[in-house]
Amino acid sequence: MKSSPHRPSIELLFKRGLGSAEIARRLQISSSTVRNVVAAIKKRGDASEVKKSGRPRSVNTRNTRAIIKKRIIRNDGLSLNRMASQLGIARSTVQSIVKNDLKLKSYKLRRGQYLSDKSKAMRLEKCRKLLQHFQVRRVSDVIWTDEKIFTIEPLLNRQNQDSYCQRMTACLRNVVLPITAFSRKVSWFGPVSRQP
Repeated sequence: MKSSPHRPSIELLFKRGLGSAEIARRLQISSSTVRNVVAAIKKRGDASEVKKSGRPRSVNTRNTRAIIKKRIIRNDGLSLNRMASQLGIARSTVQSIVKNDLKLKSYKLRRGQYLSDKSKAMRLEKCRKLLQHFQVRRVSDVIWTDEKIFTIEPLLNRQNQDSYCQRMTACLRNVVLPITAFSRKVSWFGPVSRQP
């Protein structure tokens, strides 16, 4: 149970001679809270919170957190089950460290069209050649068309491949995968003309 944030105020008013009921009325808090704090003041002399005894951490240590953090930095798509198995600790402990201590969130991988530097350069070169070709002709007489077949990667299992980071923008490059397989295809065609 959390200690009351009004402890210093209760202690100050109590030492000024106010009763429990008056302190509860002024601070607009429960009278039982005031009585408990006043009892602690009478017993120990102040309202400071007593350090509670508890089982010390044996698995979720600084060393374990550092190891998990380094592994995620090295490969943010690493499975938590595999990491827990390699470290010899429970999966729930690894999940707690990732979520609560490292403040990381799991993002599912997204699919994106593969466009290499070579294909970008080739597209740019083709556009320049088209511009040179039509410098001597009336561009308004031309109907421009473009068509493209986009391929989609079917082998990606997004349920088993996650990326861990604090914000989506921080790992945007890692959650968008380029597609190189040739199975499912999407075809697009679009004509453009200067004349209405």
